Amino acid sequence: MSTYYTGRRAQRYNARWRTYSEKTLDEALAMIDVPALRNVPEQLGRPPRVLDVACGTGILLKELLERVPGIEVYGADASADMLVQAQIALKDLPNVHLERVKIGAGETAYLPYTQETFDLITFTNALHDMPDPVATLAGLRRLLAPGRQLVVEDFAPREPRFFWTAFEWLLRQLEGSPVRAYTLPEAQALCQQAGLRVAHGKVFAVGWFWHGWVLSANSTISEDGPAHT
Repeated sequence: MSTYYTGRRAQRYNARWRTYSEKTLDEALAMIDVPALRNVPEQLGRPPRVLDVACGTGILLKELLERVPGIEVYGADASADMLVQAQIALKDLPNVHLERVKIGAGETAYLPYTQETFDLITFTNALHDMPDPVATLAGLRRLLAPGRQLVVEDFAPREPRFFWTAFEWLLRQLEGSPVRAYTLPEAQALCQQAGLRVAHGKVFAVGWFWHGWVLSANSTISEDGPAHT
């Protein structure tokens, strides 16, 4: 794992990436079906279960706990130091479970949870790091309860492409892992290959340089084909 997410860099991550994180996570939050989460106790007789994959410093989980009190939240990340920051952000909040694990291409993306457990899975700013994105997304699909929601968000490549190729090379040096950014249509295709039905998708600008996309998918494949964005 890259030292970019350890030590003082982990401690300063929120300040360094504040504008980027606020914009991208706001887009992810806007895609979440909050009413469906709030209906879970009445429908299933239990609290809603939410998993944030590559949860980093826990900002998204904190926002979800504020919007839907009473949910059970789970966060998984490969960096122990980032999880320390998440523990600080989520201290004194109930039903919080954080796990250090490297997300990968196993049956449940190497995550230590039972299949069909979660009502919502969020996966933000991390797909670009996955060596086998289809297998990772398929693992997350298996963790979703039937018909429930997966929200994926990440940055998008920019033109000219030769410039972006050089930028991805720089990111590989910083993060110590393969980096590949996807367009929204490419991300939708990856989800469909993983057995997910894409319901909604959106592209957005963070600033003059960073552009991103966000999509909502579920574990039920429709014969109608992919949804329009």
